[in-house]
Amino acid sequence: MSSQDLYADGIGEITLSGGMVRMDLVTLKGSQSKSDEKPKLEVSQRVIMPPDGFLRSFSAMENLVKQLIDAGLVKPRDQQASAGGGGADAPAKF
Repeated sequence: MSSQDLYADGIGEITLSGGMVRMDLVTLKGSQSKSDEKPKLEVSQRVIMPPDGFLRSFSAMENLVKQLIDAGLVKPRDQQASAGGGGADAPAKF
């Protein structure tokens, strides 16, 4: 089995269907050169895994969020709200 890199701007919808967790990866699509056509997020890939695999992945993501906070790269949500953050150019909230 070969490895393949994927890029996504984020996760769209996460659902549980047929006993499997399904996560839609989304990317920004559209033209920025046309003023009437704003870019929008569209599903580009889907990740399907069993619930135990999803829980292990979630735990790994929580650990990474803690590392990002400790490194000062992002602020927790409660600090963002008290600092008046949340604009379009605000850093990610966790």
